[in-house]
Amino acid sequence: MSPTDLAPDRIRKGERTRTRILDAAADVLARRGYAAATLTEIASVAKMQAGSLYYHFDSKDAIVEEVMAVGLDHAREAIRSALKAVGDKASGHDRLMAAVVAYITAITLDSDFTKANIRCYEESPEATRENLAVPLREFANGWVRLIESGQLDGSLRSDIEARVVARMTIAAMNSVVGWWRFDGEFHIEHVAHMFASTVVDGLATDS
Repeated sequence: MSPTDLAPDRIRKGERTRTRILDAAADVLARRGYAAATLTEIASVAKMQAGSLYYHFDSKDAIVEEVMAVGLDHAREAIRSALKAVGDKASGHDRLMAAVVAYITAITLDSDFTKANIRCYEESPEATRENLAVPLREFANGWVRLIESGQLDGSLRSDIEARVVARMTIAAMNSVVGWWRFDGEFHIEHVAHMFASTVVDGLATDS
């Protein structure tokens, strides 16, 4: 068998190792944040030598950026799935409710990547934030469109600025990562629905 024949196996092994590193990094970054996370701990969680990380990533910042990008993808997928479940015919109000519940669940229970994104953004290098500026803006604009769709169908108030409310809502949802605990008084599903009811119903019209 030639080296070329063996290449696919090496590629698959490399991809599996890369995925293991990213999973470990997401776990560490979600718990510790950018500043406190070390390559040594990431390697330990990934069950490999710290020096081996450099075979797959140039630096800690490269790992962090990839984890944050994947976190955004996970958040978008959670929201897409929730919106698909309620259907296109649902009101803008109901679609926004579903998106809020899905996102809060994703950042607390479903994805270390999404939690890591929130924990690390402010601490991450300026270059990392700049590289993620476009997908982050697209993510925020998705919430703007959800609110605007509710305004168009009359289920959400028209006297609010969707761009402002979207960013306020994202910031408030992201704050849940900082204070909610698995062993706390409230299950996250309760928190998510409480938040959705308070915020989204507060934007609802009387009709």
